[in-house]
Amino acid sequence: TASSARAAGAASAYVAARPAEAEPPLPPVAPYPATGEPGVATDDPLTAYRKANVYPPTSRPLTRDQDDLLHPGQRHESFRPTEHGLGLSFLFTADRYFVIGDEVLTATLEVRKDGRALPARVVRAAATVLDPRRRDDPPIALSYAPAGERYAATFAPAKLGLARQAAISMTIEFDAGHGLEHGHFDFQYTPTGGIPARFTGAFSEAVDRGSLVIRAGVEVAVAGHYLIDCNLFDAANEPVAWTRWKGELSAGRQDATLEFFGKVLVDGKARGPFHIGQLRGARYAPGEDPDLEQMPPFLGTYTTRPYPTEAFSDAEYDSPEKRRMIDLITNDRAHRGAAAGAPAPGEPAPASTP
Repeated sequence: TASSARAAGAASAYVAARPAEAEPPLPPVAPYPATGEPGVATDDPLTAYRKANVYPPTSRPLTRDQDDLLHPGQRHESFRPTEHGLGLSFLFTADRYFVIGDEVLTATLEVRKDGRALPARVVRAAATVLDPRRRDDPPIALSYAPAGERYAATFAPAKLGLARQAAISMTIEFDAGHGLEHGHFDFQYTPTGGIPARFTGAFSEAVDRGSLVIRAGVEVAVAGHYLIDCNLFDAANEPVAWTRWKGELSAGRQDATLEFFGKVLVDGKARGPFHIGQLRGARYAPGEDPDLEQMPPFLGTYTTRPYPTEAFSDAEYDSPEKRRMIDLITNDRAHRGAAAGAPAPGEPAPASTP
């Protein structure tokens, strides 16, 4: 298996780190922190753009604070006050956002008054498929039962017989002794027959142009444009990088190339062996709602060779698009400076009159 070891037969290659050929580099700048910079930014537009683009948009640093990337299927509801106030609050949520195939969703309701758990009576609860083609389908009634300080219900959307992915609304009406309250959330379901592709568990690796590249095998059932995300962890099991691959995949066995940018690893002082986590993906389905058909996430991992930090390039991200944007910002600054009587970048200031 691919877990904690390279897949059998996976090819490995080591190419000396080197930056991509480009125009002479600009003076280096320090990137903004991965989780943003506190306070109001005071950098000029050119410096701000360069700091935000030290790394490519599809390969960035990853830290423990980035829960949305480390736990991509996790829900983020929080306690909210009831309509009647009186110190009452409730949390209506579930154990996941994406449900695939035969997976079962567990929904929970928790009611509190001044921070203490409060009993409640569930008056009505249901699940409804949010698909105009099924507008005549009646809501599916759900039953909630006590589960510690909460009330819980399980729901198996596979029983609905859906042919393709759909958003499903969960609603609840309850009374905690002060009148009727309402709660709702949505989740996304992909039936087994609607899964567009699956990860095979086959991997290979290389250091290419100073970046770590891992190729992930994909068995594609439905050709199309895919988005595939993956996280990377270092030898100490610390998150160091995130990457996104975007591209067309034809039906059959294919590879998705996951590039972890060299400077991200160098700046993070990361050393191998590295291993992947939270490998997930989706197929873009234009005109549909939801328009991303989910792949089952890969539940295993893959471990690379023990690369030293020096194996990777410290070169800043460069591309024709980035150069064009820098030229645009520079020319705009020059134009506005000349219009105000100020020197354009690179020109000396006018001599002051006595």
